[in-house]
Amino acid sequence: MVESGRDRQPRASPFRPGSMRAFLSMTLLAAVTAAIGGCGSQGGAEPSEAPDRLPVGQEFLSTEVTEAGEQRPLVADTRIRLTFAEGEVTINAGCNTLFGDARLDDGRLVVEGMGGTEMGCAKPLMRQDDWLAEFFTSGPSWQRDGDKLVLTSGDTTITLVERQVAEPDQSLRGTRWQLDTIIEGAAASSAPGEMKAHLRFSEDGSVRGNAGCNELSARYERDGDQLTFSQIVTTRKSCGQPRDRIERSVLAVLENSPRVEIEANRLTLTSESGKGLGFVAAG
Repeated sequence: MVESGRDRQPRASPFRPGSMRAFLSMTLLAAVTAAIGGCGSQGGAEPSEAPDRLPVGQEFLSTEVTEAGEQRPLVADTRIRLTFAEGEVTINAGCNTLFGDARLDDGRLVVEGMGGTEMGCAKPLMRQDDWLAEFFTSGPSWQRDGDKLVLTSGDTTITLVERQVAEPDQSLRGTRWQLDTIIEGAAASSAPGEMKAHLRFSEDGSVRGNAGCNELSARYERDGDQLTFSQIVTTRKSCGQPRDRIERSVLAVLENSPRVEIEANRLTLTSESGKGLGFVAAG
């Protein structure tokens, strides 16, 4: 039987006076907090790197090496370069490239199965490679703080920073790019030391330089990682080999909308055919 409004008896409320308002306020506060948390997880910064995970895809360069608190100089014009891949580390300090399986374990860098290339270098460089191999297979402690990485084993400490900080990428524009490498697929050869070939890109979309023998001017457009050259004009003289051969290689790459890559002070232009040019920043 349906109760009539007249016969229905009021039920006792489990809340004290004002408790309903308190309950609603608490419920609303919880909902708002959850909504804010949800928005933060979707649109906020990415979670920080896990402390027990290698910085995959990152490269670090040494800034200081000490032993027992004193500076340990490296061989002149060298620095330690670390590159991390998934489960691997690559180490170079001016001679051979060392590599091995790597992982972080309880605050230490564990490198196993160390191997390397076998180039013959000057004795100081070879000794430096031996020292590095011993250091990195000793399980040095790992301390990462932002772009800084500190590795310590015994009384030896190597301090490094991310490559982008130590060697920022040069700007395509305004830099004189000096040709030093000719790329043919998987093979690369050095351009002669006296080679004049260079390029300088300007803000107005023009590029000027030397193709190896003749002076060069052109227009360019950049779309992401691709450069398109147009209105390529050169003077017309012959310089004999090898400059004429280098010039043909330069023009062949520029005429085929090469892919552009800049890393530190290196510029690489690569066409779909696999032919490419390597430049170094020269001011």
